[in-house]
Amino acid sequence: GVDGIPCIKADMVDNIDYDAYLAIVPGEFLHKIYYDHGPHLLEGNVRAFLSNRGKINKGIRETIRTEPTKFFTYNNGIATTAADVEVKKTSNGGLLITKIVDLQIINGGQTTASLSNARYKDGADLSPIYVQMKLTEVDSNADKSSELIRNISRSSNSQNKVSDSDVFA
Repeated sequence: GVDGIPCIKADMVDNIDYDAYLAIVPGEFLHKIYYDHGPHLLEGNVRAFLSNRGKINKGIRETIRTEPTKFFTYNNGIATTAADVEVKKTSNGGLLITKIVDLQIINGGQTTASLSNARYKDGADLSPIYVQMKLTEVDSNADKSSELIRNISRSSNSQNKVSDSDVFA
């Protein structure tokens, strides 16, 4: 088994009220946490899952079905917050996330729910699928923690859409 999720800790200035990590998580991990915790994971999210009818979700589902190894490169990944993150150093100096308390998916709810739906409803094999995860550990003692989570959610959910025509301009 795996002892944790390999990650990189963002080495930023001191005296900020959060820590940040980047990780690559297996699709199966996202399915499992969504299946086990469901909508609770998305409480901080400003958008709920919009079923498989939407164009974005159809695209996600199609990639899972036909090009699962391309999922990582096609997908923007997920942005998450947690009240507490425990890490341990590996023998080669890397870091592993060993525990996440109160994980919230604040951007990437559609990605997560689509993976879980594909696994649960379509019996899709998620083993070739990996997703990048930005994890912000928000100091839950800070007065501004819920405001910070709201702002992260608002910012990461409001990035400009690139239309198909822009790509070829």
